[in-house]
Amino acid sequence: MPCQNDSKREADDVFTQAVEGAVKTLNLAEEMLSKAVKGLGSDFDIGYTGTAYNLPTYYGLTGKRAEKLRDLHHIIEGLRSCIKPQPSLENALEAGLTALIASEVIEVIGHTRRIVPSTAPSLGFIQDHTLRELGVKLVSGAVVGIAVILGKAPEVETARKICEELRAKGLLCLLSGPVVEQVFKAEVKLGPDYLTVPLGDRLTSIAHAANLAVRVALSFGGVKPGEKEKVLEYVKLKVPVVVISLGPLDETTVSLGFGAIALGIPLLSDQWVPRVSDVLAYEPDYGRVVDKACEIRGIKARKVDVALPIGFSPAFEGKRVRKEQMYVEFGGGRAPYFELILARGLDEVEDGKVRVIGAELDALPEGGAYPLGVLVEVAGHGMEKDYEPVLERRIHEIINYGEETWHIAQRDAGWLRITKEGFRKGFRLHHLGLMIYTALRRDYGEILDKVQVTLLSDEEKVVEMLETARRIYASRDTRLMNLTDEQVEEFYSCLLCQSFASNHVCIITPERDGLCGAQNYLDAKTGYRLQGAAGPNRLIKKGEPLNALKGEWKSVNDFVNKESHMAVPRVHLYSIIGYPTTSCGCFECISVYMPDCNGLIILSRDYPGETPLGMRFSTQAGIIRGQTPGMLGHSKRWIVSRKFFRADGGIKRIVWMPHELKGSLKQDFKRRCVEEGVPNLYDKVADETVVKTLDDLTAWIRRVHHPVLELPSLMS
Repeated sequence: MPCQNDSKREADDVFTQAVEGAVKTLNLAEEMLSKAVKGLGSDFDIGYTGTAYNLPTYYGLTGKRAEKLRDLHHIIEGLRSCIKPQPSLENALEAGLTALIASEVIEVIGHTRRIVPSTAPSLGFIQDHTLRELGVKLVSGAVVGIAVILGKAPEVETARKICEELRAKGLLCLLSGPVVEQVFKAEVKLGPDYLTVPLGDRLTSIAHAANLAVRVALSFGGVKPGEKEKVLEYVKLKVPVVVISLGPLDETTVSLGFGAIALGIPLLSDQWVPRVSDVLAYEPDYGRVVDKACEIRGIKARKVDVALPIGFSPAFEGKRVRKEQMYVEFGGGRAPYFELILARGLDEVEDGKVRVIGAELDALPEGGAYPLGVLVEVAGHGMEKDYEPVLERRIHEIINYGEETWHIAQRDAGWLRITKEGFRKGFRLHHLGLMIYTALRRDYGEILDKVQVTLLSDEEKVVEMLETARRIYASRDTRLMNLTDEQVEEFYSCLLCQSFASNHVCIITPERDGLCGAQNYLDAKTGYRLQGAAGPNRLIKKGEPLNALKGEWKSVNDFVNKESHMAVPRVHLYSIIGYPTTSCGCFECISVYMPDCNGLIILSRDYPGETPLGMRFSTQAGIIRGQTPGMLGHSKRWIVSRKFFRADGGIKRIVWMPHELKGSLKQDFKRRCVEEGVPNLYDKVADETVVKTLDDLTAWIRRVHHPVLELPSLMS
């Protein structure tokens, strides 16, 4: 029956279903709570691990926390009072929100009692650190949206095809209900690495998708808990999520669907429903479900069309290939390896040429580590030598777009693995070249007219070319390392994160990269040359500084004030006190000034443990909103920049950082220590292996005679 034949009676029926579903969900929540209290006691602590937001949907919409099982009684009673039986769109939407929060109660009780779905490996609650990693991917465009699949497809094969098409177009799939078991049976690769995440086999597990959307508003949007209308508005306008409901519409499904709509999330169903809302759509053709879902949410799908025997999409970036999964590996310190992009003349490059010099994959014994050289030669009227390292860094991402390929690091430190499954499907070395060719030609068509790729697997030739590559790397590094903020006439912005944090502005200089670590000065410069003022990288003519020590320029202030919508009138690029730059949530690290020890404590996204602050990274990240004096999000690399908080004592102010972060920066950190006249500072910076608490840290600083003892307080 076409949607245009909706009648009031049919609309009233679906509104009534929404209310009945909310009541049914509340009753289930009450029943589970009664059992939990009987077994654990009403004073038992509740909540999800790995979050600073307690029960995120409830907390985000009401501003109230629930910390004990007894608190859930009050929530359920309050929710019952919100239900109005009269059939209307308004009452159905309110009932939907009630069902979502009741679902969150059910799921948190299950989490507290360690009740886990039995039919498939479900993730359940998505922790804050995963949320922030996802935020980075959404901002960068690696993930273009989120599709929540609720219910059950008519066949296992239908569920598989929908998931794979969503992933191919760059969407994260969150699965809730019986579809989890279907996808598991279809042997679809599951987990955050493959952007197909089973939340749970209960329909109520959709609560984890809802609270993910709410936490995006709280984490990236600067919205405060309890600002219900602002939360709903942010989710509606800023979070690219859509719900796809599959299978029969019972009361619970209808109610949860209205909850999604109330939260600002469009809903697509394969079952006919009256068109009672502009964001409610019907699509019975499973071949069109994905396109229709993207259409109603305004998601621009990003699909790379290339003839490969494996999946190829930005959605796969971030996965891991463990040793037991791999067929062979290249580089990684086990064999010679390099990646190099060189600009050539137009007559020196044959567009689309991909060749393998040496053994192909099927000639290499399984399980070994082999040499590999990736040489990409490019030509174009818009190509410049400065773009070489920018394009070269893209190789890392492009290889990770392969469903069965994995890559870390770059240059001569690269490490590449190909899975047994990929080899079985027919993937070979020349397909790597095809992946690189296709992505570069698609993404950089404005400057590249020709791209050819040579893959060297002959060890003698790899070693020979490796020496040439290292000389080129060194030449590039010397040029960028010696480039200072004082030597250039312009800085650049990055406004990518405004898709989530509308008032955030990154200022990128030769000595200050983007806080996510994904863009340095040459990246931003290239981005501006390719896209101009229409892109996220804008040019800022520097002019004379207002305060050279703190890093303040009138031109930068004017730009930040305008692009932050008048929210941030001035910034100091080199200071954490007074007017630090804004933080959006995508940062790799957080620096916090602690007056108790007069030093900087640095937290890292990669370190989930406790810190001397008494807070983990995820908790601290939730506190930073916009411009926050005394704390700032930044990249890992900025720690070893000459401009790192220069006005505040710079590197000498650092008193604690995670062991892994410290080790990853060791060489450059020690170089900077020598430059600053404190050659022994590296060993005086504490980490979690020697210091656990703030009191321990203060004692450590005195014991090792840390140079921070000689620095003035930043609070004076």
